[in-house]
Amino acid sequence: MTTRQPRSLGLYPISLIIIIALAGIICYSPVIGSFFLSDDFVLIALFEKLGPFGLWVNQQHGQSLFFRPVLGLISFLDYRAWGNYPVGYHLTNLGFHLANAFAVGWSANLLTKNLAIARNYKIILPYLAGFIFLLLPSHTEAVSWISARTDVISSFFGLAAFATYLIGRNLPNKVPFLLSLFLFFCAVLSKESLVTFPGLVILYEVYDSIGNKNNKKSGRDRGFLVLPYLGVLVVYFIGRTLKLGTPLGGYGGDVHLNFNVGHIVQNLVIYPTRTFFPPIFESTFPLWLFIFVGLILLSLGCTSLFMKGRSPHPEIPPLLLFLLGSFFVAVLPAINVFVSITDTQGERYLYFGSGFASIYLAIVLVFVCLKTRVILIASSVLLLIFGLTVQSLNQNWKIAGYISQNILLEMLQGNPETPVIITAIPDNYRGAYIYRTGLIQGLELFGGGEKYAIAFTREPADGPFERVKFETDQIQTVMHHDLREIDDAVFVQQDQPEIFQFTLSNPDTSFLPWPKNSLKTQDYEVIQFAPTQYKLLLKNPDFADHLMFYSDGRLLRSPDF
Repeated sequence: MTTRQPRSLGLYPISLIIIIALAGIICYSPVIGSFFLSDDFVLIALFEKLGPFGLWVNQQHGQSLFFRPVLGLISFLDYRAWGNYPVGYHLTNLGFHLANAFAVGWSANLLTKNLAIARNYKIILPYLAGFIFLLLPSHTEAVSWISARTDVISSFFGLAAFATYLIGRNLPNKVPFLLSLFLFFCAVLSKESLVTFPGLVILYEVYDSIGNKNNKKSGRDRGFLVLPYLGVLVVYFIGRTLKLGTPLGGYGGDVHLNFNVGHIVQNLVIYPTRTFFPPIFESTFPLWLFIFVGLILLSLGCTSLFMKGRSPHPEIPPLLLFLLGSFFVAVLPAINVFVSITDTQGERYLYFGSGFASIYLAIVLVFVCLKTRVILIASSVLLLIFGLTVQSLNQNWKIAGYISQNILLEMLQGNPETPVIITAIPDNYRGAYIYRTGLIQGLELFGGGEKYAIAFTREPADGPFERVKFETDQIQTVMHHDLREIDDAVFVQQDQPEIFQFTLSNPDTSFLPWPKNSLKTQDYEVIQFAPTQYKLLLKNPDFADHLMFYSDGRLLRSPDF
């Protein structure tokens, strides 16, 4: 009599990969047909005017500040294929996100294959880590916003470089290791935040030297594994300095070198918690500190369980420590920027580091649950929660695209008095950007260039810099504001023939007087300002008919007040 053997999870790897990919497609389906937003218009307009090197010029800041030729080439190919149709750009973002989930699973497999753990754990872990990464709620900005592809594409090269490094470091054949170096070079040529990648290599070599007793690599051998990555970094900075005239670039020293200790400590709390948890409207830092402390206590409890539980796995805590360190190394370049706790703004900075966080969470789930059935039930519940959260957050990006398209159509199809004075235009909808930038470029792309007399100028500046600008004297933007609901309104009161008061209906929203906005011109002046209200003095009362503002889902003109 023969005994029937249980089916192995490893029999259906292709089926599992297809299921995971379909889950990702379903969760991001709301935004696949969504319209362009904010910087998207700038991106495409620069490609239209400047070709494949359009991204080398930062139009918003008026000079070349970013050195991202690989990203520029990939995005230009997208532009050549899709032109002004957003669906193709969204598919590219989603495709890279799916590939990144595969790379995370691949890395999880390479990190755990030599551990003394049960075979079924080794089978489950890569799929679970990739699935978690795919559905993390902190990924909607990076994947759903076309312009945030900088993080998705650079992370693809970074994660692939890490996986091929893990393969190539032990092989006499140097092809995988050389491929890793090439992928790392592509990563930093896609986004400069990947410059900390050699820190991941150093961290892994330290972890391996302590935890792997069977590996006889000397300190010298390990040093020779690190040095080539540092060499690539030197080549990168030389090229970057030659192109930009400075090794820093980006948003400048005021942002990147502003090391406020209090802000950094706050980010050390927010970054790991926001990686796993979605934004919470009206939440404050104490709530996230409470969540952070809970995560620390949970991690310590798990570590104790792994070391002294009924089924101890002493090799797991060192791996978790490596993954935790890798997360912070990955987010280090963004440690002094801003990630919102109330909406999705800035969460793209967590994208690369979240790959290591996903492996961390997968390992904790597997070794806390232990039994395969319990693992599958617990992970299914968690992934369902993640998936529903991603679906919900993507509705914000879908609505933002709807608003963006409607505003553009109304300006293209309507006949407003020019010059148009826009007194209130949406900056974002629940963190999903709308027209923080890009209105003029959007009008240019979709046929409004002549109507609004939009001009594109390109001229050399000092050193290697080049100044470019889309400009018009037929559109003046006074104020941006955020939206919490699609029917948020702006109330207008005319106190005197030349004075207009604008008030937001939703007290949870505010006007945003960005520095690029003109609060005082020869035609008008903002004379009083509060977060939910401001007064505008028209120096020429005849321009009352030129006022436009967004309210309750529509772009209104002064006759509609």
